[in-house]
Amino acid sequence: MKRMRKRYSSQRGFTLLEASVAMVILMVIGLGVASLFTFAIQSNANADDRELSMAVAQKRMEWLRTIPFTTQTRSVAYSFPDGGLAATATAGVDETVVNAGRSYRVNTVIEDLNFVPSGQPDAGASTLKRIRLSVTPATATTAFETVTIYTIRSTQVTGTY
Repeated sequence: MKRMRKRYSSQRGFTLLEASVAMVILMVIGLGVASLFTFAIQSNANADDRELSMAVAQKRMEWLRTIPFTTQTRSVAYSFPDGGLAATATAGVDETVVNAGRSYRVNTVIEDLNFVPSGQPDAGASTLKRIRLSVTPATATTAFETVTIYTIRSTQVTGTY
């Protein structure tokens, strides 16, 4: 019996304090990993929104690029899906679009950049337009979630300038 006691007394295990400290350390690491997963899920959702925003902007821009920019159509008022390329207000036209079950705010600004000189036929009519499309997810919390694309349209006007 003495011999058995001696053999067991030389073996050591973890104390309750050591086990508690190890559990606290593992808990802190686990909480850090859990917050990282939460951040990753939120970032993926924001990336999905930006991707769908870009798809909405590209589709709308492709539609705008199909509208002929001629002397007959350059003053037709803008409205999706059957309008023209007339200049919009400085703040632009705001619309709400649903894509993949999510809502997006689309802002379209069309600016006249160049005009037919006075004394020429169609004097004062625009010959160059800049189109800016901004698409923002309805759930956006920062300006970084807005997708903005630009294009410039020009028309040929006869005459010497």
